[in-house]
Amino acid sequence: AKKGLDMFCEHVADAKVNPGTHPNIDILLGIAGKAWLKAVVHYKIPTDLKERVEKYTTLKKEGKLNDNREGALKTFNEVMDLLEKGHLRTAQIINGQWAANQWVKNGIMLGFPLGNITVFNGSSDIGFTDKDTFPVRKLKGDEGFRVVPPAAGLRRGAYAGVGCVFMPPGYANVGAHVGAGTMVENLAGSCAQIGRDSHISAGAIIGGVLDPVEATPVILGDHVLLGEGSGVTQGARLGDLVTLAPGVHISKATPILDPINNVAYTSKGVAKLITHEITNDIKTYSVGEIIKEKDSTYGPEIPSGALVIPSMSVSSTGTLKLTPLIAKYITSTSERAYALEEALRG
Repeated sequence: AKKGLDMFCEHVADAKVNPGTHPNIDILLGIAGKAWLKAVVHYKIPTDLKERVEKYTTLKKEGKLNDNREGALKTFNEVMDLLEKGHLRTAQIINGQWAANQWVKNGIMLGFPLGNITVFNGSSDIGFTDKDTFPVRKLKGDEGFRVVPPAAGLRRGAYAGVGCVFMPPGYANVGAHVGAGTMVENLAGSCAQIGRDSHISAGAIIGGVLDPVEATPVILGDHVLLGEGSGVTQGARLGDLVTLAPGVHISKATPILDPINNVAYTSKGVAKLITHEITNDIKTYSVGEIIKEKDSTYGPEIPSGALVIPSMSVSSTGTLKLTPLIAKYITSTSERAYALEEALRG
């Protein structure tokens, strides 16, 4: 921030007395101490890499890829190396919105026809078979994250930030991006985007999607907690500081009830929440009309700070169905443990 203010020094005084006239300087002035600033980072990549991926993808569709095997394999490995460095991502924020990086996913998929089935031997006599283009990532020990034996790992093309821990059977599939300081105790599916300082508890599942290339994967913000046995699949998106209680599963078809704001979050957008009085003390809910539409190709979006617990609602046929419910909103990780216990007891 200091370096940035030095670069724009001739405008800093004006920005201080006229907020809003220099929005970038306002951001720099607003950064305090060790606070984190969210930003979209773009790394330099070979200028012709996208063009080469598209060329070999066309040849793959025409059944001619193996005629150009050497160049295609080189291009595929460049994509995978850049994914592992975190310089490429299978989904990223483009023009302010999360979107699938389709050409990168096409680059990954070149590896399937180019690969040959091979046996990877572990520390025992048991063999593992897969395409030789998709081995478990080779680690040197200086990556800054831990992969704990005997059964945790990252597949080729997965990224993990400094301070990550993969506890058995923690696993990040190809194209997954796991932010710094996050602990993974189960599956992070292909292309899943997981923020920093999050916790994927034992038995929690994050779904993956590689094909079709236009499909956006599961997106998790920073400081997210997935409780034991919970799950997020089919492109659902969780904001920062979201907490899923044990056993809560969110997929594309799952509406999330929010009686605090009298709405429900669905894959079609934000809907009205209809309350049904069963007794003076007991209520149930159903989902009404959409009041704010969204792109329905991916799952529901859960607002930042939401603490989600198991619940039930009334279906369109009048039957009860399991439907997660937001019991509370929190503003810091220090509130999480008490708020979750209180919500589950209630």
